[in-house]
Amino acid sequence: MVNPDQPFELHSCRQLFELYPSSTSLRPAVEVIEKTIRDEPGIAFAHCRGLLETVCVTILADRGTEVPPNPKPNWLMSQAVQSLELTALNPDDKEAERGVAGVLRGMNSLVDGVVALRNSQGVGPHGRDALESVLSVEYAILTATAVDAAVGLMFRLHQEQLGRDPVNHLRFGTHSNFDEHLDEKYPDIEIEEVLISASRALYQQDRLAYRKSLVEFRNLSSGEDEEIREGESMSEESDG
Repeated sequence: MVNPDQPFELHSCRQLFELYPSSTSLRPAVEVIEKTIRDEPGIAFAHCRGLLETVCVTILADRGTEVPPNPKPNWLMSQAVQSLELTALNPDDKEAERGVAGVLRGMNSLVDGVVALRNSQGVGPHGRDALESVLSVEYAILTATAVDAAVGLMFRLHQEQLGRDPVNHLRFGTHSNFDEHLDEKYPDIEIEEVLISASRALYQQDRLAYRKSLVEFRNLSSGEDEEIREGESMSEESDG
């Protein structure tokens, strides 16, 4: 039973704000959900979907995966989950493989449920009257709590993995020393009086080639014999 006097809070997302400054992009949706969930649950449904989409877009952008305009929610969740290392898998451990497959299906089902609820009961995007009857607060809190857990898990895994292997962080401008190296090695390209740097051109045209060159650059710069491994979290489909 929901206690109407107890303020609702997305605990996992609130913890992210304290631990990771880069998670602030999630804050607007979190605050709207917390503020509206009891009095206007339809608005909360709409922003639950937005919160999921925001964390997925953030993960993909950080890892250099190009996001098309108006992507479908299932595509965003699928690509974001594929880019994360959900567990350290032994190739011969079929039980672990089935478990990860279950996690993927569960997260996609979560997106489907949120989208269906938003389309059916949400307000704003479909011009629905804000006073129209919506699902009970209990359903809204159940949905928001599930979204909170998923967002918290995905963002934590994402940040931990970037910390272990910085070359997985492929948002342009993150590796400024490497970009400067490329720009010094190759002259700018001028097209219709517009100068395009070599680093940005490579990043935009071929993310995998950009990452490969970044790995080689870091190996040479470190002077170590052991090479940086190409992380499995980098999807083959993520080239731009």
